[in-house]
Amino acid sequence: MLMTDDALCLPCMQSPPALRHTFAFADYHTVMQHLILNYKFHNMLHAAPVLADMMHAALTLYAQHLRPDVVVPVPQFEGLTHMRGFVPLQHILQQVDLQGVWLDPPQVKANAVTRLHHAHLQVSSAPKQRRKQIKNAFAAVCDLTGQEVLLIDDVYTTGATLNELARVCLEAGAKSVDALVLARGRKVK
Repeated sequence: MLMTDDALCLPCMQSPPALRHTFAFADYHTVMQHLILNYKFHNMLHAAPVLADMMHAALTLYAQHLRPDVVVPVPQFEGLTHMRGFVPLQHILQQVDLQGVWLDPPQVKANAVTRLHHAHLQVSSAPKQRRKQIKNAFAAVCDLTGQEVLLIDDVYTTGATLNELARVCLEAGAKSVDALVLARGRKVK
């Protein structure tokens, strides 16, 4: 799992992100990028077990340091689910044995938040545009008061989606919010 001691950038020091920690299994390039893109956008469903093994490995390392009360996968917009015919992240998580990660696994709350809009796919947007597009895209559906939340996503590029979702979880009462992803993009300017 990738963990770095990178210092916070000036914008992050001036306006700290809502996420406490972010963990990633690998960098998002070459084979990893190809695997995730084909899985999500070309229905390469046979890649799910491999991605689930990677998620399990990342969660196992995360569990050595932290234990959330609740695991929340990033929700997919309903229209996109209809178009794809499946929810890629949930399909991966269904194949991850959380009992093998924690003796007393946290509750997975796939419906803790809902996605209100999905104007554009974030994959083709510039960082500033991503932050603007994702603003107010989520709403908490349940009370997260006092809960330590772990958000799960496939890719972290600019952090716009995860940071917005973390903000919503904190507003719903979460004590802290971490994120764990399969792959992270390198520094985006």
